[in-house]
Amino acid sequence: ARSIDDVDARRATMPRATVLAGSYERFVFGYAHARGAASDASDGATTTTLAKRFTVDAHLASVKAVACAGGLAASGGSDDLIRVYHCDASGAMADLGTCVGHGGDARALEFYAPRGYAPTRLLSGGADGALMVWDASDNFELLKTMRAHRGGVCAISAHRSGKVALTSGCDAHVAMWDMRRGRVAYKFKTPERVEGLAFTCDGSEYVSRLTQKITLTDVEAGSVVTSFTTPAKTLTFDARGRMVYVGCEGGDVLVYDARMAAKEGAVSRIAKAHPQRVRGLAITSAKGDETVGDSGPSALVTAGSEGVVRAWDLRRASGPRDENPGTPVAEINSGARYTCLCAMPAETVPDAPKPKLPAPKPRADAPAKKQADKSSKVSTSKDNKPASSKRHDMKQKKRPDIGGDDDFEVVPEEHEPAAKREPSRFDSDSDGDAPYAKPAGGKKRQKQRQGPAYEKTATSARRKANNIKHKKRR
Repeated sequence: ARSIDDVDARRATMPRATVLAGSYERFVFGYAHARGAASDASDGATTTTLAKRFTVDAHLASVKAVACAGGLAASGGSDDLIRVYHCDASGAMADLGTCVGHGGDARALEFYAPRGYAPTRLLSGGADGALMVWDASDNFELLKTMRAHRGGVCAISAHRSGKVALTSGCDAHVAMWDMRRGRVAYKFKTPERVEGLAFTCDGSEYVSRLTQKITLTDVEAGSVVTSFTTPAKTLTFDARGRMVYVGCEGGDVLVYDARMAAKEGAVSRIAKAHPQRVRGLAITSAKGDETVGDSGPSALVTAGSEGVVRAWDLRRASGPRDENPGTPVAEINSGARYTCLCAMPAETVPDAPKPKLPAPKPRADAPAKKQADKSSKVSTSKDNKPASSKRHDMKQKKRPDIGGDDDFEVVPEEHEPAAKREPSRFDSDSDGDAPYAKPAGGKKRQKQRQGPAYEKTATSARRKANNIKHKKRR
């Protein structure tokens, strides 16, 4: 029998999350973020690891976006294609195919999954300005194509209810979509282009990321709740609860409390998380909605443009003014130039149940009434039929039934005996008494000529009365 310690140790070594990273070199890398017991620790200390699981030659050009949820993953590239995959809890990957439809780079991807179930929809935005909806539960069939923005779609975020979604475009507009009707609910212009969008956990607000500004907006009212600026250009962000995690161009990672950021600034900071730009940032947790109170989750994974993926424990993050570089709990170097990053919990979720339409309730007396009406119609038609037609039906010969094309049967015509046939107009010329015989001599009957036309007669009479002489035409 296994002891409780063995079971706990085995659970501790299981992958905590699956991390996907896209690169300029057209590859998609998969990593397993796991937590296990330290080999040299006797006090039950744990260690975090990042292990490489797979590498996919996904696209013909650079990877622009990646998304994952509930065991499904997708990547969009500069080759206008979307590749979809399945990732199990152990980190193994299976290719599910390619989605074709965009006329430009696939820049933004977002899965929608009902709470506790696998994803049912995949939303994609491209450089062609189109927003496409794919059925993730049925071989990723294209359900709807909507023209969203001029110049391309920058970001997509789906509401937890699945009824609405947000998109931002290069035309400096943000649009809210009615996903049930497949059209724009409203659209408004922003001071500058919005690079990122994310609904909060409860869905009442959404966070938008600009170049050096983060804005929190109320969904119902459409008014800005709060906004704050960042010290450097932001390249990526993630929002969980009230906390907003921002990756900057200089390599720092900042953590903000959205309600207090305008007055107090950042809550914590990971200085020099990467020597260059932070290209991707994602929260990893054992469950998709796991948080530590209002302070948010504690596990964070980042990707730098230098080709290193690092895992962080936010409980060890320093203060906002601390300039000492942070220490990651795990890292892995692939040498690739990363462009995007996403993470999902390593757990198996069931498929969402398909909605069943209620069957119409039949009336209790419907079958009896239908049969009674049918019998009354038959009896009425038989009674109203005249006696002569009844006798005619009895004497009439029945022809063989003619079925469809496969059962077609040729029925020969019945001709009367030759003795009883009446003479025809096609008989010989010698039969002069025939009612339809040809005229003698083989001459055709001439048609009777009619008199002069009415117009000619009237014209002659008018000329004669007025003493008008007819002039011949030259």
